[in-house]
Amino acid sequence: MSKIGHIAWKELKGYFSSWMAYAILAGWMLIGAMIWNQITFDAATPGGFQIAPLYGNLLTILLFIAPLLTMRLLAEEKREGSLEMLLTSPLTEWQVTLGKYFGALAFVAAMLLFTTHFPFFAFRYGSLDAGPVWGGYIALFCVASAFIAWGLFCSSLSDSSVLAGFLAFGGLLISWLLGWLQEAAQSSDLAAFVVQFSVLTHVQPMLRGAIDTKDLVFFASLTWLFLFATVRVLESRKWR
Repeated sequence: MSKIGHIAWKELKGYFSSWMAYAILAGWMLIGAMIWNQITFDAATPGGFQIAPLYGNLLTILLFIAPLLTMRLLAEEKREGSLEMLLTSPLTEWQVTLGKYFGALAFVAAMLLFTTHFPFFAFRYGSLDAGPVWGGYIALFCVASAFIAWGLFCSSLSDSSVLAGFLAFGGLLISWLLGWLQEAAQSSDLAAFVVQFSVLTHVQPMLRGAIDTKDLVFFASLTWLFLFATVRVLESRKWR
């Protein structure tokens, strides 16, 4: 476990030693503030104050941020030739994979921490249902976990970080767009089956504060599947 933690800490420090991390954080906070400003402006309308749109829009932003955070994790190591040194050290493929995964996930957790002042002010100066707040953060964390696992897997497939980033974004976008088939799912069994593989389908109940076990299992399964696939890709390098 200490080896995994060491790798994760190294990756986390690597993020904060580059300008990209601060650019991502600045953009994240700026977009969050703009959304929050619009939400508070709409509070005067008949619909009243609703915080769920904040988390729904931040989930969309994660669609773009996750590939940026993960595209270099393994692709750059392969391009520089340091991955072979890492895998021939007293580290298993699982330790390398989990270390890099938790490093990226810790950065996203810091991003989420920087948004907690929004619901704080809502609770402090107004009336707010806690359900959508907890549901929103659980949804953000679950989606980030699956997105990072997918991005890490894409990074293991290529020595080009740009190609890994495009591949990660393309896969995430497809999963997101499958949620648009929800209306067709009411009249088509095939559409009803396909829509279950959309991230959007499993996120929407959480944003309303309804945490269902099947949604948590979906994200946990996706995360484990892509982490396992990443390990298998790293293991295959031994036979080349």
